[in-house]
Amino acid sequence: MADLLGKFRDLLKPYRRGTAPLEIRRAVLDEVESRVVSGGVGKRVFPYNRIRVHLLATSPEESTELEVVTRETWDLTTDVTERLRDLEAKTPADLEVEIVITDQPSPSFGDRRFRLEFSKAETAPAAEQIRPILDVTVLKGTSTQHVYTFPGTDRINIGRLDEVVDDEGRVRRRNDVAFLEEGDISATVSREQARLAWDDEIKAYRLRAEPGASSTRILRDGRTIDVSQQDRRGIKVQSGDEIYFGRACVKVGLRTEE
Repeated sequence: MADLLGKFRDLLKPYRRGTAPLEIRRAVLDEVESRVVSGGVGKRVFPYNRIRVHLLATSPEESTELEVVTRETWDLTTDVTERLRDLEAKTPADLEVEIVITDQPSPSFGDRRFRLEFSKAETAPAAEQIRPILDVTVLKGTSTQHVYTFPGTDRINIGRLDEVVDDEGRVRRRNDVAFLEEGDISATVSREQARLAWDDEIKAYRLRAEPGASSTRILRDGRTIDVSQQDRRGIKVQSGDEIYFGRACVKVGLRTEE
């Protein structure tokens, strides 16, 4: 019965048999979605906390390409979490997704380039996670400090001026990382530019651009990631990221308490 359902889904969604990484990633997320269980009265649950994704490479070159693409551009744990959240399905807090690339075909792949293993692993109660210390170092632009340190702060506002006031002189926002009204570079930072907010689901900080702000982008490992003002979830930041606000630039560092 499961095989028949799989073949029916393949007919409706032909990209499930695709060979391009983008098609494979999309098909993997669809396969995960198909394992969501309805508990009635609008309640849904995803009953697994371990997913192993097997990807089939047909040549050494393709194996290398898949390794690079999945390492540099895929974040399946986050992608799966967000897909399940969109479905309003209860998601295990300890969800882990592992990617395995193989050049050994087997009947379990069928006529597709991927197969998934789902399991439920018992985990010991985890100790309360300590949030990392976030360091923000200003590389370009003039600010109130050269290095800002935030020990587990929920939200960090970034912009021009310490305080942003409305037309009646009332404070509407305080910036934790504040650029000054001096210099051509700092002038490219909006007064309400961006924010870094802790996301407890993924245990990481996300960068969000404020509506109407100047361009916000991340330089990571030689590539540029644009932070859209329409993306209200934001982009997960990593230690070593260089973040540009207009022409101003900061570097993010994450560390544990020594």
